[in-house]
Amino acid sequence: MRFLILSLIAVAGCVATLPDDPTISADLACEVARAVVQLRAAPDATPDDKPKPGDKCPNCDGRGYVGDGTVKVKCQPCEGTGRVK
Repeated sequence: MRFLILSLIAVAGCVATLPDDPTISADLACEVARAVVQLRAAPDATPDDKPKPGDKCPNCDGRGYVGDGTVKVKCQPCEGTGRVK
């Protein structure tokens, strides 16, 4: 509880007010618009992790069966081939 009160006081004491200068508001609006355009134009950095047909089956790790070795069951997604269909 003390931490919450102290952090609330610290945040409240750190709030700065902007002057009513229209050039600052215009500059700020331009910078925000530029940042939004850059973010939307940036290519998606997440790689495509989906396996392609012929790749090793991620469910059975290419073995064709699932289980601990003592109990083996044919892998259903790859139908026991060990490759993505």
